Amino acid sequence: MSSKKIPPKVQQYLKQMDDLQKTYASIVTQKQQLQLSLAEYKNAYDALKNAPDDTSVYKLVGNIFFKADRKKLEEELNENIELLQARIKALESQETKVVEELNKLKSEVTRMLSEAPSSS
Repeated sequence: MSSKKIPPKVQQYLKQMDDLQKTYASIVTQKQQLQLSLAEYKNAYDALKNAPDDTSVYKLVGNIFFKADRKKLEEELNENIELLQARIKALESQETKVVEELNKLKSEVTRMLSEAPSSS
């Protein structure tokens, strides 16, 4: 055990940094999941757009396929793509704010520790 004691304010900042790192990890995980979903929706939309006009299309609901109206399905896929893109953009904004806050706290902790009197 060290004879140096971490100042309470530094301990508080370290706790905040730990919490922010957990938040950051959660945001990154959510963003990755949404990006995977977005890729799936885009692939489905592209496949639908590239299929011949007379091709029957089906939509999976639960475990059952239902014949679907092509135009409505295109609109639905496009809406989902736009929604996912908006959610990803919001997460990216949150991610940026968390990283900025982490960097501020890191700088403050570094400054406080470098200014702390050393006990010899």
